[in-house]
Amino acid sequence: MADRMNASITLLNAFDIPIYADQLYFESDTISNWENDFTKMLHDIAGEILKKHPGLKINTISKFGQAADVILEQATGFDLIIMGSKGHGDIGDVIFGNVTSDVVNQSKKNILVVPPEVEFTPVKNIVLACHKESLISERIVANIQEYADIFGAKLNLLNVMTEIAEPVNAVYAEVDKIKGHFSGIETSVNVIASNKVVDGINRFSDRIKANMVVIVPDKHSLFERIFTEIHTNHILKVTHQALLIIKKG
Repeated sequence: MADRMNASITLLNAFDIPIYADQLYFESDTISNWENDFTKMLHDIAGEILKKHPGLKINTISKFGQAADVILEQATGFDLIIMGSKGHGDIGDVIFGNVTSDVVNQSKKNILVVPPEVEFTPVKNIVLACHKESLISERIVANIQEYADIFGAKLNLLNVMTEIAEPVNAVYAEVDKIKGHFSGIETSVNVIASNKVVDGINRFSDRIKANMVVIVPDKHSLFERIFTEIHTNHILKVTHQALLIIKKG
């Protein structure tokens, strides 16, 4: 994506003292030594990336502190935060999943969450899961337009109905209003029924072979329901596609 979007990449490593070791004595230069070690690790990773993409500009930052706090602090001046949805093993999954949730909840920047099994393919099919036209700001339109222009992507608007509380025609009419914001993009309107929003998004995205799912934060509607499921059904672990969370701004 950085190649196609003419963007630089900064690899960020946040490290902290393990909970079980927080009462132990550390030499004054211990943290500095750790920082050097992690910086070398990032340089090695950057080297591997540059072998495949020699034209990229890659920077590295290694910083001591709580992971979510470091990420949020360092994100100033960047356009996008990219994070994984899992760690290494059961404990890593819990810790890393919590960090991702914390950053998603608190960040004012856009965040791209990438499941471990997802490999990059050109973004040709984007799903925008949104059910309320009032959520669509100029910033959201501009962000999606950028991906559509660069990759020649189609936008699939999706409303997941968890219960039939209003006429289906009214639901389609609301999604049609959303479509009106994206006149410069090939766009389809889709309304499906599902007991769980996340399951509906996954099934639809799998069916159309989506490369990216976009979610618009809204604490009082879709996003609130999704974040309820983040903590109960671990949406960040079960999503099948790269998940782009665009902050309304």
